[in-house]
Amino acid sequence: MKLMGIVLSFFVCAAPAQSPQPSPTASPAAAAAAVAPDPAQLEALVKQQFGATFTPAAKFSLLMADFDGDGVEDVAIVADSKDPIPDSYSFKYQIADPYHAYFGMGDPRFSAGFRADPGHSHNILIIFGNGKDAWHAATPKAKFVLINVPFDSVEVGRMLVSKKKPPIYMIKALEARIMDSAIWWDAKKKKWKWEPGDTVQ
Repeated sequence: MKLMGIVLSFFVCAAPAQSPQPSPTASPAAAAAAVAPDPAQLEALVKQQFGATFTPAAKFSLLMADFDGDGVEDVAIVADSKDPIPDSYSFKYQIADPYHAYFGMGDPRFSAGFRADPGHSHNILIIFGNGKDAWHAATPKAKFVLINVPFDSVEVGRMLVSKKKPPIYMIKALEARIMDSAIWWDAKKKKWKWEPGDTVQ
């Protein structure tokens, strides 16, 4: 499978059938996971870390992996919010639009108005884990809200960005009728990126 740019390969990680309690920390080589969360606990976590405007999207699993490569487990949560930007100040999360940034229009102050159709308007909330409590920590390492990324489903995957470094974990965004794409953390530039993948025939 080819991706444009520097993306060389995907390796999708399988989701377990059950909902095990994840280990709070993970080494860079640890397997990633997608699990069905407890709805009440997930809603409480989202409200605590991102505010009351966000509501977890029930049909999506939690994606857990070391997305920033620091050896500590992170989490990605799909959620809905009609207005995700104002609470970014109070809850100290960064807004990013990697999809429109790929096309040169990534300033979220403007691109927040470029909402996708209702079936593709979910946000992706990402918590970078901190210390032994990882993404469960009361004060995470960093928090992000990714807006405007089109997808029908999401999975954890891996991609190779350098022949001299091991694969990194990323979020594989799937559009059933259009394409697969990759959302990944560029550790060097400290920002989220989006890359298109295979076009669905």
